[in-house]
Amino acid sequence: MSRAEQDTGEEPREEELGGLDDESEEELTLVSCEEDNPSKFTIGRKAALMCNLVKSILEGDKDAKEIEIKKVEAPVLKLIVEYLEHHNGKVPAEIAKPIRSVKMEKIVEDKWDADFINALSKKTIFQVILGANYMDIKSLLHLGCAKIATLIKGKSPDEIKQILSEDDGDVPESKQDA
Repeated sequence: MSRAEQDTGEEPREEELGGLDDESEEELTLVSCEEDNPSKFTIGRKAALMCNLVKSILEGDKDAKEIEIKKVEAPVLKLIVEYLEHHNGKVPAEIAKPIRSVKMEKIVEDKWDADFINALSKKTIFQVILGANYMDIKSLLHLGCAKIATLIKGKSPDEIKQILSEDDGDVPESKQDA
């Protein structure tokens, strides 16, 4: 086989690989549900495909570039996009159940997940849980539920009622350490 034949035999394979790589780097825009002034969040396709709602929409319309997320408001969608971008298509390890600790760092393998969920108020955690449920992002749904479980683990029914009905929205660290 001559050198010219070898060169032409290699080129198509490289082009095919390049095409696949280009497609995986494509970006999508997720649009929040506000009617007056919806926010738009750009996210890589690979990261967005962790969301089964997005995956279903793209199966029906492969050319979709902008996807309206009808039941999620901008502040919560921003947090969800942040979570999806961090994981970038790689589903995190499942959280062991039942929850064996009140410290998120001991429950999740990725420290970023613990820091992410610990930084949120209870009200925001519940909004993220609802958004993750609507968007069908099981790993984020489980992360939020695990955080709520750490707040009520080992508490009496009266303490649980008080924790879940507190209006301040902040997750008290001192109660977690008990």
